[in-house]
Amino acid sequence: MPRLIALTLTLLTLLPNWLHATEIIQPLIPSGDKIVILVRHAEKIPSLSKDPSLSPEGKLRAEELLSTLKTTQLSGLIATPFKRTQETLAPISENRALPVNIIEIKEGVMAHIEATVQSIRSQSGNVLVAGHSNTIPLIISALGGPEIDGIDEDEYSNMFILSLSSDSKVKLKHTNFGQR
Repeated sequence: MPRLIALTLTLLTLLPNWLHATEIIQPLIPSGDKIVILVRHAEKIPSLSKDPSLSPEGKLRAEELLSTLKTTQLSGLIATPFKRTQETLAPISENRALPVNIIEIKEGVMAHIEATVQSIRSQSGNVLVAGHSNTIPLIISALGGPEIDGIDEDEYSNMFILSLSSDSKVKLKHTNFGQR
């Protein structure tokens, strides 16, 4: 019985975040607008490796991302070559049979940002991007969005939703998903 109560309380804490994200995304989609959703990769395992996998908490957050975006149409998924970004998108990729487009970072962060923006602009529909604390603000800015504060190393619940209109207007909404 205590496990059932704990599970119920956990689910109740997730529900408002899911509703909040969905409520923000839906009004942002006027016809003709492209939505770009940007999230930082989910929690990673503590490791000395430069390419750690997701922790159990991170895997749960990746599943929560799938739940949060269950009614949002997506035509593209973008990640970096690092496992943690790809694993963050894996549940959505598998659920929707959408491949993850890996944007290289070998040529440096700015070349990565330019290639990511080019990939986003070449997509005809909505795009979900899993990035890093240092790339998400740069991608938002490169797409014409406002400058945002940096993302702390221990922040994983941020979701940035950019609406790119055909008349070059860009709107940004910030919300959270999953447990904080």
